[in-house]
Amino acid sequence: RDLRDFSHKGSAERSLADVNQCVDTTANIVFTMMKHSVVLEKEYGEIRELSCYPMELKQVFMNLLVNAYQSIEQALAGGSQEAVIRIVTREKADGIMVRVSDTGVGISASDQQRIFDPFFTTKEVGAGTGLGLSTSYAIIERHGGRMTVESEPHAGATFEVWLPFDPAAPSVEDS
Repeated sequence: RDLRDFSHKGSAERSLADVNQCVDTTANIVFTMMKHSVVLEKEYGEIRELSCYPMELKQVFMNLLVNAYQSIEQALAGGSQEAVIRIVTREKADGIMVRVSDTGVGISASDQQRIFDPFFTTKEVGAGTGLGLSTSYAIIERHGGRMTVESEPHAGATFEVWLPFDPAAPSVEDS
């Protein structure tokens, strides 16, 4: 059912969608490849529906979860014992926050400055195109939102996506 939902052709127009459902169906699909090595923690808040492009948001969540998994795989290969991805959703005054955290290898400060640039990758040659995060960033901008990252090397990473209920209004968090 999750695969059918995920593969459903998206609309060129915004529609009301349950962001928790978008995150959850995507997480369930990605979890099939990581269930033997990663603990997936989900903490979904009560949130109202959002006018959005649901299939595009699922692409963003897929990129974030796959990157988190790959980062954890690197950390495990380096001797780490912790393998957790945590997804948190919350409704704030003017929108929805989705946070994806991992216990992977982390991202250096210099790489964080370029992480959303097209074709930038920290992966080995041939292992990544450097388009996942830049595409995701553009999708979130199209929604009137923003995406940020907090990380330190060897301490995992947290990506936060902010999606406003009204993409034309300035965020309360910006004030």
